[in-house]
Amino acid sequence: MNPKITVAVACYNHENYIEECLRSIFTQTHQNIELLVFNDGSTDNSDSIIERTLQESPFETTLYFSEKNQGVAKVRNEAIEKMTGEFIIFMDSDNFMPAKHLEILLEKLQSTNADIAYCQLWDFKNQRDVLRSDLEYSLEKELNGNLIDVSSLVRSTIIKSITFDEELENLEDFDFWLNAILNHHAKPLYVSETKLNYRVLNNSRSARENWEQYYKSYFYILNKYQNEIPTQIINALQGNIMYWIKKNNDQALHYQKAILDKDRHIEDQEKFITQALKDKDTYISSQERALEQFKRELEEIRHSRAYRLGRKILHPFRKER
Repeated sequence: MNPKITVAVACYNHENYIEECLRSIFTQTHQNIELLVFNDGSTDNSDSIIERTLQESPFETTLYFSEKNQGVAKVRNEAIEKMTGEFIIFMDSDNFMPAKHLEILLEKLQSTNADIAYCQLWDFKNQRDVLRSDLEYSLEKELNGNLIDVSSLVRSTIIKSITFDEELENLEDFDFWLNAILNHHAKPLYVSETKLNYRVLNNSRSARENWEQYYKSYFYILNKYQNEIPTQIINALQGNIMYWIKKNNDQALHYQKAILDKDRHIEDQEKFITQALKDKDTYISSQERALEQFKRELEEIRHSRAYRLGRKILHPFRKER
């Protein structure tokens, strides 16, 4: 079997990364690929780079859509409408795949009854994992915080009737996977044999640093599936959230203490430097006073009768020399 995989790439202002992303797809060991590339209203040079790079696409079906900015949820929904592959994977244009990535994920889905093959994300710049270490699937862990990145391989039959929630500003992938798992009985599978190369950017769309917005979206999503989520898991989530709130508060207190300690250290250093400068000035003044005293004593010696008498006595000897 050589099933077709639809690879849907969404790009917005990633002129520095889109070519690397596309070329990593070109060089996959699994080559039966339908490539759909969406330029979501980029204002940089992404369009010309995509057009130039796609001229070298090795795939029978390569389609490029350059549109006004719609948002990633709408772009992915359009990809679902257009896909013809038996499997689909969504790619963000700042990430890229190892050469055997699709082959490994596909083999795992074909050899099991799973529907979603997901993996760890690899921060290749800092050489470290991005996601939690215990990625083996359980519903409770998935509800605690999404285990499954959007760039996971999924059977098309599972998601053909699912859409990304276009009302969400973040966590739309979390909602998408919960919909597939809870309403369409999709079976996720963690694949440890590969990792997606993930670029950590300062302008990431993630709202995890905006906790109010993050939890607003989080509870909006949970409320959508409250009838499918067991009560004990809801209770576990509440406990987990309280734990994280406490942990964040403890961390905030720790940082506050560290800042106070740093401020005290700087203050101590400033006092030390100020005192050292004062001591230096005092030392220099004392040396200057000692030098002046020495000069005065030397002048007194030079004007003394004993000094003049001694010079007269030594004068003949100095001539001989």
